[in-house]
Amino acid sequence: MENKRALLKRRIIQLAVIVLVILLGVVMFVVGKEHTILLDNKSIESGGVTYNAFQVVEVQVDGRDKLELGPRDRDKEVVMGQRHKVTVTYFDKYYEEHVVVKKFKVPISQKMVLISLPAVAAELDQSVWLTNYEAPTLLNIPKDEEPIVSDDLIPLDF
Repeated sequence: MENKRALLKRRIIQLAVIVLVILLGVVMFVVGKEHTILLDNKSIESGGVTYNAFQVVEVQVDGRDKLELGPRDRDKEVVMGQRHKVTVTYFDKYYEEHVVVKKFKVPISQKMVLISLPAVAAELDQSVWLTNYEAPTLLNIPKDEEPIVSDDLIPLDF
């Protein structure tokens, strides 16, 4: 009887350790997941209104080094985890400094997201300034086309 209780106790402890290791693996996957955040300073149109790119804008992600972007510039930050904070600092036409801070969450399924800085500064909805980004894929050329023939018989004079 005592052997059965000891065996049962041992099995419960083993099962608890296995569940703990699996939970730890899931937590480490979520925390350690790497994402690329593209910071885009290009003009954007939303709701019939155009939000122009900044002449100079400073942006900081998660307290890292500040990046300075000009019009039509794009830069990236590689971050880990899901919850992040972006800080956008810019000057208006009257040379008054404005600082906009936004917190956001990147879904696990997204590898790369694009943040539109003019939309962040205009304080538009998050669905406008934070979008999933799919990298362009290479064009597949059909292999059934005729090969390119070159004339290697012509001598080159140097």
